[in-house]
Amino acid sequence: MSSDLIAGQLACGPLMLFFSFIYLKYQPKEISTIYGYRTTTSMCNNDIWEFANKESAKYMIIASLATIIFQLLGIILNYTSEDFLPLSYGFLIISLGLSIWKTEIEINKVFDKEGNRLKN
Repeated sequence: MSSDLIAGQLACGPLMLFFSFIYLKYQPKEISTIYGYRTTTSMCNNDIWEFANKESAKYMIIASLATIIFQLLGIILNYTSEDFLPLSYGFLIISLGLSIWKTEIEINKVFDKEGNRLKN
């Protein structure tokens, strides 16, 4: 694999991991339309907002780590095709989509449709 392709690989997963840790450390305190995990459900009230942002940061880190592992396997196995770079970016996008899906599932486990915490 050429050094340009390796650099492209290392710009994807590790960079996303870096931003995921920044997002985990500096969570938005109030509901914002600019920064944070913004879905209709998560912006219902502040309790859901805080919960959703913590959960989504956790799943973003998992998605980033999975992408890094996928990329490292490609580098180790000396996958030389230039098609691998868009494949790894596609893997990241799918992983992030799954993290959104998983976050919504966790929100629905903890909160009802009106945004109140469910009793355990």
